[in-house]
Amino acid sequence: MAVQRKHSDLPPRYEATEFTTEQRHRFTKVANAAQKRRAFYKRAIESSLVGKMKERALKPVLVPRDDKPRKIGQVIWLITFLLVGLWAMYMYS
Repeated sequence: MAVQRKHSDLPPRYEATEFTTEQRHRFTKVANAAQKRRAFYKRAIESSLVGKMKERALKPVLVPRDDKPRKIGQVIWLITFLLVGLWAMYMYS
């Protein structure tokens, strides 16, 4: 299997000179209608029962803890280790 370089110079989807003005207008109208339809379906799914079940399933179960008790514990352990270190330096110097 041959390895090819990545194509960075892709041509546009259509050349402006290939279509008449009427064809470009129809192309734009169809593309806009498709975008509206996708947005409508997305809103319908989000507001339906399936969408609500999906939201409920993806909702985090664990309640986020407050970080303050964890920080207080870290400070207490830091002071304890510092005092043990000072005691060891005093006793073994």
